[in-house]
Amino acid sequence: MARVTSLPCIVVGGGPAGAACAIELARNGHRVTVVEKTRTAHHKVCGEFLSIEAQALIAYLGVDVGSLGATEVHSFSLVCGGDFPIIELPFRAAGLSRFSLDEALLQAAAQAGAEVVRGVSVTGLAMKGTDSIAVRSPAEEFHAGGVVLATGKHDLRGCGRPKGSVLAFKMQLRAAGAHAAKLRNLVHLSMFPGGYAGACLVEGSVATICWLIEQRLFNNIGVAWPAQAAHLARQSGFLSDLLAGAQPLWEKPVAIAAIPHSFMRQYPISPLIYPVGDQLAVIPSYTGDGMSIALHSGIAAARAILDGTPAGEFQHSIVRGLRRQMLWARAGNLLFGTSPAQAMTGAIAKAFPWAVPKLITFIVNATRMRSFKLPPPIPRQ
Repeated sequence: MARVTSLPCIVVGGGPAGAACAIELARNGHRVTVVEKTRTAHHKVCGEFLSIEAQALIAYLGVDVGSLGATEVHSFSLVCGGDFPIIELPFRAAGLSRFSLDEALLQAAAQAGAEVVRGVSVTGLAMKGTDSIAVRSPAEEFHAGGVVLATGKHDLRGCGRPKGSVLAFKMQLRAAGAHAAKLRNLVHLSMFPGGYAGACLVEGSVATICWLIEQRLFNNIGVAWPAQAAHLARQSGFLSDLLAGAQPLWEKPVAIAAIPHSFMRQYPISPLIYPVGDQLAVIPSYTGDGMSIALHSGIAAARAILDGTPAGEFQHSIVRGLRRQMLWARAGNLLFGTSPAQAMTGAIAKAFPWAVPKLITFIVNATRMRSFKLPPPIPRQ
């Protein structure tokens, strides 16, 4: 029989959203426990691009991305039915691996006073009366007055999201010198029928390439890295050059299936369960601001718990604030995501070379969390 432990607040998942919530709770004197299924640092499917908003939130949480070796990104290139001129981003971004960032945030949570329990897989949540939630694992059951659901792209039983038709992959490469140099200070995006791929440099001049493809396309390509790499190389000259002679750092890509893009959780799970990060909203990753949403929602959930705000009210507030970004992200999918749209975009670019860079800059700005404000410190009692 599982041992039962009672705690005031449990964060299920130690990714950026969960760690952000734990940091904010702990440094404001609230006892919190983070339950993370992995025992050590590991790689996750993510483009590893940090917008200026994401960097500000990470700094607010006490982590310096520069000290972790983050690269500087200030330019953007696009392939979509043709190559487009490199444009300057409207902000200074950064490239940093989730391997480094997630561990730094978890360490910051522990230093702030949160208890971090690793190597425990949560199997489900259940109400225990009206004022407690049971967090179940194979060996132990935790009871808490509030639970932050921060399991990222992985669903818990009873807290599921719609299943999408998109699969995501990530590989890190040691690219040949000249081709790696093309990525310096640059984030690249190649849109192609049935998916898209993004690439940037992270710490140690390692190239991260993350790509998303529809299930039907994956069925034709297969899971093996050589087949996936060959398909990506056919999509653009940039990717072909990057992959030529590059040394993959892993035997196979990390992957995740059934991503529900443009998902926003409309209905509360429970007055005591606060969904954050991808459990609350999943913006298409090409926008580059999924990390900001994760961090912002984690901090906002902590503030809601500290203020005694019910989970449903917190959830409604965050989702309402994300509707504009989601609307423009969907518009970007329509403009760049299909063969006819890509052909039209290419034709517009030839006729009006100035139009597409302006459109891209507009969408980049429209899908950012530009309106958020860092919360003021909570006065000490």
